[in-house]
Amino acid sequence: DKHTKELIKQMTKYLFSVGIRTSEERAWDILQTAFKLPFEYVVSLNDEIGYQGQGVHISSKHGDQLVTIKDLGRFELKAVGKEDSRKAVVKFKPSEDINRLVETKVKVIEND
Repeated sequence: DKHTKELIKQMTKYLFSVGIRTSEERAWDILQTAFKLPFEYVVSLNDEIGYQGQGVHISSKHGDQLVTIKDLGRFELKAVGKEDSRKAVVKFKPSEDINRLVETKVKVIEND
């Protein structure tokens, strides 16, 4: 779609700015791989997880279920759902600088 194509162009432009000449197809592959790596990493650390309880935050006692990457954010592997249908999900919490960017750049308006 339109947004994906624009993102690919921005990635290609960024790679060129750091001295990497590549096609848009290769830039797309690099972007996808880079985006997926933290999620795949946190999943690779956990063959199984226990249910933490509703509203319980992932903490250091859950060690491998939490991966924090400086200037990017926090990836949490959690068990969610009702007792008879629990499933594992990855939650992403952006870093504070990303949150500040959103807060300063995005204006919230009232709906009519």
